[in-house]
Amino acid sequence: MMDPTTDAAPAQQAKPRPQYSLMRRILFPFSGEEPLSAREGLRVIIGWILLFLPGIVVLTLLVAFATGASLQHMLLILLLMIVFGIVMFGLMGWIAVSLSNRAARLFQAHRATKVETARRRR
Repeated sequence: MMDPTTDAAPAQQAKPRPQYSLMRRILFPFSGEEPLSAREGLRVIIGWILLFLPGIVVLTLLVAFATGASLQHMLLILLLMIVFGIVMFGLMGWIAVSLSNRAARLFQAHRATKVETARRRR
């Protein structure tokens, strides 16, 4: 007699996840076949902000030092760039999540109609 805890039936085994490129795994680590939950969407948005914002901060600091701006002026510009970067890349991430969710819903609707027509033909 087989122990049910040691062997799983082939139907219960998880499908292998596709291997995406490093950038794809960082920017959008989901397949797109199912709509993202609010938590997953927030993860994508925060990931976009954290990936792109440091580059904007470094470039802003380099330009501020190169132009010889005063410390107050430099801090003001840096603060504006941080807020601008958070808003810009947050919106871009939100748009990516929204479009992915819309495409996933369309994909599910198409799959459901395909299954329904297959049932009707039987």
